[in-house]
Amino acid sequence: MKEELRIAIASKDPDAVEEALTAAITNSATDELVPELIELLCLSWHYRHEDVALTIQKLRPREAIPALKDTALRNHPQYYDNGLALARKCTWALADIGTTEALEALKELLASPNTRIAEFARKRLRNWEAESHRKDYVPPK
Repeated sequence: MKEELRIAIASKDPDAVEEALTAAITNSATDELVPELIELLCLSWHYRHEDVALTIQKLRPREAIPALKDTALRNHPQYYDNGLALARKCTWALADIGTTEALEALKELLASPNTRIAEFARKRLRNWEAESHRKDYVPPK
């Protein structure tokens, strides 16, 4: 899977990304794919950002936090809603990662000039404790 994703990224072919990502998701993507998933999240030329964000949410890699925050804030004109659904998925992924850094990223999203994105972050922050069972990281008490 890793090599197929690398080839798809190098080719800048949205169809190749579609095929490689579908195969990765179907075969239960693992942590070894995290660098490629983060890279795909940051690239603008394909149409699978939401699936990438959902896969990252399931894997909960801490190293994806900056990319999730940046992706939530970026305009995505290739999508009908300019990426609002993607921004929402990014806030869910941050909440499920559950680290102090993820918490800080959600707090930074509160300052977004896009009030919808700020509200997505606000909701995840409001439910932070109630959703603790979903988090990968639980800070010491």
